[in-house]
Amino acid sequence: MDTKRTETMTRQKKIIISVTTIVAALFLIGSYFVGNYFIEYMLGRKDSDYDDALSPSYDKPAAEVENRQAANLAVAKLQAEVGFDEVYIQSRDGESLYGKIYVQPDSNLWAIVVHGYTSTHNSVQDVATEYYNRGYNVLTPDLRAHGNSSGEYIMLGHEDGPDIVEWAHYIDHADASIVLHGFSMGAATVMIAAGEDDLPENVVAVIEDSGYTTAIQMMKEQLKFRFGLPSFPIVNISNIISIVKTGLNFNDPKPIESIQNCDLPMLFIHGDEDNYVLQYMQMELYNSYQGEKDFLIIEGAGHTAGRYLVPDIYYTYVFDFLDKYVQ
Repeated sequence: MDTKRTETMTRQKKIIISVTTIVAALFLIGSYFVGNYFIEYMLGRKDSDYDDALSPSYDKPAAEVENRQAANLAVAKLQAEVGFDEVYIQSRDGESLYGKIYVQPDSNLWAIVVHGYTSTHNSVQDVATEYYNRGYNVLTPDLRAHGNSSGEYIMLGHEDGPDIVEWAHYIDHADASIVLHGFSMGAATVMIAAGEDDLPENVVAVIEDSGYTTAIQMMKEQLKFRFGLPSFPIVNISNIISIVKTGLNFNDPKPIESIQNCDLPMLFIHGDEDNYVLQYMQMELYNSYQGEKDFLIIEGAGHTAGRYLVPDIYYTYVFDFLDKYVQ
């Protein structure tokens, strides 16, 4: 009797172990495929011209649409009347990086304006126009794996920050005063650049618009917002795949830590209707920063859309801030 009971219990244990093993294997296999899809979705190269394409639920107000159209006309006018130069530099790890430059022959003021995630330099030509019309030379680069720059996978600012440092060194003018102005992932990029030890001393101020605190926190928010999925184990497994496949560790891009190695004046801008990089990240960045700083919250603005919704307020705030530090 005891022998039969023991045999039955043994069979039951084997069945439980087998079922558990199969379920665990299926779970891991499923997580791998989801994680691999997540890598291609998040980091695969795909170029567009507008960061706010990433906020599909954002319904643009009529004023924003009209102001965007007016900004595009101003860009067309600048390019027709002034023209631009196109240049390439090489990154530290051998990637070819493209930039478009508007030159003011008699000015020592420079702005490096950096586009966002899956966008290109074209998406910030309106900002370049504003800087140019105020007397700045302007450089608008394509980040690696975007636009005309080489690279297979998006690095979420980790390699892009050092790339912007290289662009700042490219501006080979001893008396130049350089401003870094970035949007979305470009904002994360300029914050990371600001914390690099070899950033040129003639970089004098940073404007970050809609940047995130850390890449991994932004990813977790996106999994929840876009897919209704928990971050564990998808982000964890995706990170392992990413390290092997792309070389990017999700834990590395940490703008909130980079800016602790920086003392440049910094302006933090965000729209309170941003559903891509949530607005609370702005205040976490602002509150953590120990240098000279200011912030602007734009009511009703979606992701990187403040400059279109209320351009007068946006640019007045930006240039009033810069006028205190740029000479």
